[in-house]
Amino acid sequence: MPGPAKGSSTIIRARAVGWNLSKDSPLPEDVKQGELAVCPIAAILAALAHTTSGKRRINNLITEYTGTSIKTTFAGDVLETLASKTKDDPDYRPPEKVINSNRYFGVTLDSRIEVSNVFYIKYTDGADVDMVYMGSPNEALWPCVIEKAFASKIGSYDELDDDSKHTVNEFWSILVGRPPQGFSIDEKTDLEKIRDAAKAATVVPTVGASRDDATGVTSHHGFAVLGMQGSNIELFDPHGKKVKLSLADLRKNFQSIFFGNPK
Repeated sequence: MPGPAKGSSTIIRARAVGWNLSKDSPLPEDVKQGELAVCPIAAILAALAHTTSGKRRINNLITEYTGTSIKTTFAGDVLETLASKTKDDPDYRPPEKVINSNRYFGVTLDSRIEVSNVFYIKYTDGADVDMVYMGSPNEALWPCVIEKAFASKIGSYDELDDDSKHTVNEFWSILVGRPPQGFSIDEKTDLEKIRDAAKAATVVPTVGASRDDATGVTSHHGFAVLGMQGSNIELFDPHGKKVKLSLADLRKNFQSIFFGNPK
């Protein structure tokens, strides 16, 4: 089990989550970024889920296995992080050192990574599941599984949270299977070039990166490009909402566009 990210004030537990991988077929709306600075991963996954070739890529990344008892164990420092309530608190419950489940997944991220369906959730005594990291309003587990596999691949959720070490190009190349194409955007970028990329986003996974000083959208953030809606570009913010911008406003607020079909 990859260790949790440091510095969060959220009290968390770990438990096996029974969601299906997807309700039918992967959708952008399945994706909701959690408490990690991983908008590139979330935006790329939403962009893949928006296209036929991308859906196929997602399905090919994950193989589910069931019927075998899987034990998820936690190191001492992880237990200390989970048990962030003091023992004098009447709501305190010591975290489990071992969680048994009967589902695990093989995820191909260059190499094969195996992860169980045990995830970190926000502290609750009830049956509700509120993921600390990647979640899904549709209770689709595939985005959560892929993010967990990435955290396992590089060592921990804390490592994955360090956006100074990991780039869009790195995430794209691994998730999509080949390096991205794309272009930078400045005040002189031809609006028709942006329009063409947006129109193609219905069949070619496409992501936009906002500027650090953006005011019309969340700054320093990744968005899946969904296509044109009339004269506006429709975007999916992986925090869980759709956004529409004019071509001029996108040019003003965005620094680059990445696109490309999966391997």
